[in-house]
Amino acid sequence: MRALAPLGLLLLAGLAHAEPLSARDTADVGPRGSWSVGVFNPLRFSPLDGLEVETHPLTFFVAPNAGVRAALLRSSLRLTAEAGLSLPTFGLRLTQGYLFPLWATSDERIGWMLIPRAGLLLSGDASRRGVWTVRANAAFRVKLGPNSATPLNAYAPLELLLAAPLTGLRTHVGGAYDHALRERLRVRGALDVYLTGAQGHLVVSGRDEGAIAAISPLFVTAHLGLDLAVGRHGRFTVGVLWANADQGATKLVTGADGFSERQRARSNDFLPTLDFIWAGL
Repeated sequence: MRALAPLGLLLLAGLAHAEPLSARDTADVGPRGSWSVGVFNPLRFSPLDGLEVETHPLTFFVAPNAGVRAALLRSSLRLTAEAGLSLPTFGLRLTQGYLFPLWATSDERIGWMLIPRAGLLLSGDASRRGVWTVRANAAFRVKLGPNSATPLNAYAPLELLLAAPLTGLRTHVGGAYDHALRERLRVRGALDVYLTGAQGHLVVSGRDEGAIAAISPLFVTAHLGLDLAVGRHGRFTVGVLWANADQGATKLVTGADGFSERQRARSNDFLPTLDFIWAGL
């Protein structure tokens, strides 16, 4: 027990001098030399005050990507512009025969394309412990040749991830609130609305047997998560994501006349989220 006492004192000293956990995914841009990287979160580095460059290392070698974040206003309100560019063709072609199963034995191919994106973030302090953020951004597809890509009409988070390459467009508006429960523990909630390009059509059965109905391009998501500081530079993030979307599902409804028919119904998906983020200055 005596041997463990110095170790405990060192741990307490480290916690005492550790920086309070900052809010994440806001309009704040780090000072020169600051950096952060996660397993799923992007790698960000600030070569200059008020400027960050970023990339997603997990996908970089199959879908080269890069972005920049520039602070436009730095006061009690922070306004930041962001822009980026990606080339998803390599990664999408690796999924032929999996996400696009019929393509394994056909001449269909994912075409060459670029995905530019741009947006704005605005953050402010709701209190000494809380930060709010609103954002708007858009990504669209620039075709560089013939392309057979079409929407998957599958799991909503996957549809959103691939919306710009497969539908040609993904627009997004949303808001979030990040609150410090303790110096080393934060809670964050977010609500986001997405509108994509055309998602295709569905054959509807019922009274209008064989009718063709468009699949809604509207997606709504909400996320609730906790961030826990680990040491001086790390944090674990854990949470749950809810996504509401039109995935072509139907439900059987019986009318007053006793006739039953299938009607369209939006689907709800729940997805756990987990990441470890390392940051420093």
